[in-house]
This record gives sequence, structure tokens and C-alpha cells, in this order.
Amino acid sequence: MLIFFHAKLNRMLLHSLLGSKLLQEKLENLKLGSIIVLFDRDLGTLFFRDFRGYGNLLDDAEWLLERTPQRSWGFMIRPITDGKRYILWVGEYSPHINQIVREEIISDRRASVISRILFSYADRKISERSVSKKITIENCKRILLESKIIRDFKYYICPRERFYKGCTHIKEIHRAIMERYNPGTKIRYSALAEMISEIKPCNDVIICPLLSSSNPFERIIILNEALKRCRLGEIKIIDQNMMEIISY
Repeated sequence: MLIFFHAKLNRMLLHSLLGSKLLQEKLENLKLGSIIVLFDRDLGTLFFRDFRGYGNLLDDAEWLLERTPQRSWGFMIRPITDGKRYILWVGEYSPHINQIVREEIISDRRASVISRILFSYADRKISERSVSKKITIENCKRILLESKIIRDFKYYICPRERFYKGCTHIKEIHRAIMERYNPGTKIRYSALAEMISEIKPCNDVIICPLLSSSNPFERIIILNEALKRCRLGEIKIIDQNMMEIISY
């Protein structure tokens, strides 16, 4: 069994090395887009237009990583063409080492749409504002289903804008509060803290802001700020034990 395992492992390593070499050889005659989009766990989404590198996907990607302040996990995408076909290269990087640790070529119809959008942005046919609305991590996860790199990507903590504008947990907690209590009802803070503790973080987030503090009272303060920003209501603190729910 041990000999079989080592033989199998060696074949896997050889296949990986040959796959990487064949991938680079296959891409030698392709046209690389002059736009690279970087999705970083800490920095968010960064667009690099008019990029002129070495003409090699890995070398260009790692050259760019050496010149950006990223220190976390992330991935980048770059549009390429194979004749009339529009496809996407996806490369994953890890913290500090400025190297691509995984790469993929996505060539289905959905990847073609993203690739065309990026080429249009590179050619200044659409604005950065327009492309930034279309090329988001959420859209990439929804559209580029063939990419394991993108499916595996997780934020360290939920982005601020997403948390305040699109967090489903905030709406669920607000709905649960309204179902249990009438507006203006005074409730114990421990009951609200328990409702918060029952939520589960999203699949693409390591830390949910609502659970980022172990202090139940601080969690309620974060929820209150989110409720007000979403214009759903607010929590009025009466004393250290009781609170009042106000619905907008």
C-alpha cells in the first residue's frame, strides 16, 4: 500500500508539473488582455488597465503582486483571446510570497462574457464605473461556476458596503424581532443577544461582523448600526438589562 501511495503521488506531481508546462505552451500564441483585475481578501477589487508586462501570464501576475501592497489571500483574472474565442485566466495567490499557487483557464460561454467586458474596458469602450459594477466577486461567484479558485475564495471579514447594504442576516433578525415583539416593546438584551448568536456566517466569509466581538452588548450595538443604515429600525437602550425596539 505504501509503495502504491508513493507511486500515485509521484504520478500526481508529474501530472501537475506537465499540466502547468502544457498550459504555458498552449498560451504562448494567445493574445493577453492589457487589463488585470485583482480580488484581494483585504484590499477588495483593484483594476489595472494598460498593463504591459512580459507577455507571460505567471511572470506578469507575480510582477504585479510584487508591486502591490497585498498581504492576504486573493486571486486575479485576465482576459485572453484564442483566435475569435474569448476566455479567462484565473490565478490564485497566497500571503506574502507574491507567487501564483493555482491557475485555471475558463473557456465556457459565461467566461467569454466576462472576457469581452474586460477587453471593452481595456479598449476604453466602457467606463471603470460600469465595469466595476459588472465585475464583482459576487457576480464572478455566480457566473464563473467552473472556477474552483473563485468558488473557494473567502473574505476574512464581510466587506463594509456589502454588510450594510445586502446582509441577509440583518433582515432575518429584524423580521424575527417583528414577529416576536410589537414596535415599542421592551425586551431583555439577553434575548436579542441570543438571536444574534444563532446566525451562521455566510459561506464566503470567515468572520461575520455581527459575530466579530465575543461581547453580546457590542454585538447588539453593531446590529443597531446596521438596522439604522438599512432604514429598518433601531434599538433604544433603556438600561443595562432592557431595550426598546423601534421599527421605521
